[in-house]
This record gives sequence, structure tokens and C-alpha cells, in this order.
Amino acid sequence: MGEMERGTQQRLEARQRMRTLAWGALCILLAVWSVAWGVGAARGTANAWAYFIPGVALLALALWARRSAVRNSPPRHL
Repeated sequence: MGEMERGTQQRLEARQRMRTLAWGALCILLAVWSVAWGVGAARGTANAWAYFIPGVALLALALWARRSAVRNSPPRHL
């Protein structure tokens, strides 16, 4: 069986790393979104609060999901 065949440890670890990277990228994207609209809200841009508040809520959910994904990942052996 090759290294990346179904059911191998390498494939499972690669899948877990991709999930962790995806959640990290989503957290960064939502953080930039929230900061940008927060600055807009501070400057008085129209409707900025309507984008800032959901952005912060989504960021909190994404951070929680990423933390759960990292916590539930199998231990790494160096």
C-alpha cells in the first residue's frame, strides 16, 4: 500500500493538517473583515456596524472551531 492510500496514517495526518490550515485561514479572513469594518464604524461609515458585529460573531465561532479542531487532533510525534 502506498503512503497516501486510504486508511494510512499519512493520509489521516494530511487531512488533519488541511483542516487546521483551513480554519486558520478562515480566522485570519474574519479578523481582517472585523478590523476593517470596525475602523469604518469608528469613522462613522454608514452601515458599518451591520457588517462589524456579524464579523466579530463569526470570528468568535471560527476561533472556537479551530481551537476544537486543534485540541481534538491526534498528538504529533517528532
